[in-house]
Amino acid sequence: MVGIDSSVRIARIAPAELSAYKKLRDEGLQLHPDAFDADIESERARPPESYLGRLGLSETLGGTFLLGAWVEKELVGMIGLERQSLQKLRHSAELNSMMVSARHTGKGIGLMLVNAAIAEARHSIGLEQIMLRVSTSSESAIRLYERAGFQACGVLPHAIKLVDAPGQVRYFDKLTMVLIL
Repeated sequence: MVGIDSSVRIARIAPAELSAYKKLRDEGLQLHPDAFDADIESERARPPESYLGRLGLSETLGGTFLLGAWVEKELVGMIGLERQSLQKLRHSAELNSMMVSARHTGKGIGLMLVNAAIAEARHSIGLEQIMLRVSTSSESAIRLYERAGFQACGVLPHAIKLVDAPGQVRYFDKLTMVLIL
């Protein structure tokens, strides 16, 4: 990994920046269909404002947000945290939507995003743990999450099913990881 780029700014994504978020998200869905639960065909039609709930603006206890990584005025990375809404699960949140633009990988931006998300999560009232699911085939992502303190706690076989063409099916297992705050 090349040294961490000091020109990268990590901050919460604002409503006015949802178009840039959607553009980067669509890029991720297209390039890495095994990494995301959503599919590009369904998500492409969604308007940027449909992601407003992911900003956590109405979450009074914290724990729901989107963070972005900017190089100058370009959004080059993103990560999301979604707090569970059911009362018995409110102590947990799910890390998701992790993506760094292909032109900016290998610069430490992914680790910056994960660490910033953890730091932001620690300010949430009553949040005790963060969970995530990552494709078992993505060894670099697993190592990144381990460096940030996440520990593996189980594998869900065939979690993602991709149909490339009639009769051509690929399955991807997902590793569940957890970080106790």
